[in-house]
Amino acid sequence: MASNRLKHVVRGAIALTAVATVVGLNPGSAVADPPSNLQDAKSQLDAAAEVAEKAQEAYMAAQDDLKAKQADVAKATADIQTFTQQAKDAQVKEDQYRGQVDQLASAAYTGVQFTQLSALLTGKSAQDFLDQSSELQFLAQQNAAVMDGYDNAIKTANSSKAKAADAQQKSQAAADAAQKILADLDQKKKDADTAKEKAQSAFNQLDAKAKGLLAGAGDMGVFLGPPGAAGVAMDAAVGERGVPYVWGGTTPAGFDCSGLMLWSYAKAGVTLPRSAAAQYTVGKAVSMNALQPGDLIFYSSGGASAIHHVSMYVGDGKVVHAPTEGEVVKIVPIGNSGSDIFGAKRIVG
Repeated sequence: MASNRLKHVVRGAIALTAVATVVGLNPGSAVADPPSNLQDAKSQLDAAAEVAEKAQEAYMAAQDDLKAKQADVAKATADIQTFTQQAKDAQVKEDQYRGQVDQLASAAYTGVQFTQLSALLTGKSAQDFLDQSSELQFLAQQNAAVMDGYDNAIKTANSSKAKAADAQQKSQAAADAAQKILADLDQKKKDADTAKEKAQSAFNQLDAKAKGLLAGAGDMGVFLGPPGAAGVAMDAAVGERGVPYVWGGTTPAGFDCSGLMLWSYAKAGVTLPRSAAAQYTVGKAVSMNALQPGDLIFYSSGGASAIHHVSMYVGDGKVVHAPTEGEVVKIVPIGNSGSDIFGAKRIVG
């Protein structure tokens, strides 16, 4: 999140290296006028970095969407196999019961089946009648079981076939969606790369003193996380102060904003999505006046889909974050982390 950061960390820096080219406000915009003073350079770097962050977030969000659709395809494919096998098994049972039903129908047609009346007429004694009646009841129960089994087998087979067909439709829909995301992914990657280059160009226009202020480590005081997973994540993030900002970085070799949160919460055994916008979908919303250490703060110039930066609250009105090009992971007051705070989430607890 670039807005407002430089005006707090670069204030007081002097002179800029003269340059001939400056970035515009989006990956495909025309070249802007060269900066005439430090404030112009700060504004141009802020704008370029924000565009780059949004482009990078869009690219990572597309990657997350692609993975989700691929997972949907895999699940639907597994469901197809499961329901198809269930349908086959039910069909086998249906065929078995059909043979027994056919035998019952044939027996009824040829008059083989006895009734209690025939038992009475053919029995030689009362005991014979009771014995034959008992056997007839047993046969009737068996016949009913055969008919119930046959009926259930048909229902199961039909249900499994319908579920398999539904899974097939879901698989195709997910595959189509994944293909569309994949087709857009290349362009999003190009947009992100172009925006990164322009942000780097804007950073290169700053003089050595301004760059040095940007690279400062921020508040190096002691910040200890509370008990629990949020505290573990906070301690992990705070422990990375001084690590350089790297586009797409997710390791101590270099972090971007959401990469730092991903890595820190992973240390606490909590899995977060890759992009800041996707991370916003996790946890429960909390108000800014109810923040607790470990809560994530999100920044957006629009709605949730336009989230382009994330930081972590560490207490005392401060956050730890990976700001932007040329900076390092640092702790700063919330007010210095960005002017477009969108909301906050409690990931655990």
